[in-house]
Amino acid sequence: MDAQASGFDAVVVGAGITGCEAAWRSARAGLRVLLVTTSLDTSYNLARDAERLRPPERSLMAEVVPGLSGEDGTVRNFALHRAVKQALEFEPGLHTLQSTVSGLLVDGGRVAGVRTWEGIDRKAGATALCVGSFLRARLHIGDVVEQQGRLSEMAYDDLYLELEQRGFRFVDVRFTAPAVAGSLPYEVSTRAFEAEEFPAPAHASWRLPGLFAAGACVSSTGKEPPGYEAAVRQGMALADSLVEAAG
Repeated sequence: MDAQASGFDAVVVGAGITGCEAAWRSARAGLRVLLVTTSLDTSYNLARDAERLRPPERSLMAEVVPGLSGEDGTVRNFALHRAVKQALEFEPGLHTLQSTVSGLLVDGGRVAGVRTWEGIDRKAGATALCVGSFLRARLHIGDVVEQQGRLSEMAYDDLYLELEQRGFRFVDVRFTAPAVAGSLPYEVSTRAFEAEEFPAPAHASWRLPGLFAAGACVSSTGKEPPGYEAAVRQGMALADSLVEAAG
């Protein structure tokens, strides 16, 4: 699809590790990429305040981590987020946008971008969902239940309902966050695509052309243990598929 007619070569929804890696690598390969997320302030977030990371070669993580490691070999979450955000903003061909995706644009049976809650359509030749734990997510803290995929971040309920209506199959998933520095522990119950909906390594939908998905929003096949490095590799593989789809 012509990039000028569609707006972008690819739109990546979600700025977790997988989404950021996919957007950055795609832009490095020459694509015009839109990375859209509900919160740019939590892009590339780690589960804890500091982690030891083993960046895969030629990844965005490998680009920024060497200058961030402390004496104990750990990387602080905020320092990593700040470095990644700067790298994304300085990458030619990559545009970051804080917005809420509410559905898909479909033209002639093919995905042609996304609709947003704000009412502005974002057109692209390919659309990649890297929405992590946010599809019909519910956050549980004790007896309190919120429509969130992470503390203070709203879930993609409208997007999930559309995908369900289009016949996509899902499984129930739960993520647990322990108490940190006196905060209460919480749990997120969400939905993830069945692995067969977006088979690796291409991560392309057989059900709806032009649509891709990777990361925690796709259930694991068990071939690789979950973790930061796995998320990076999935983002890199997704980027290669987006580049190939762009021709």
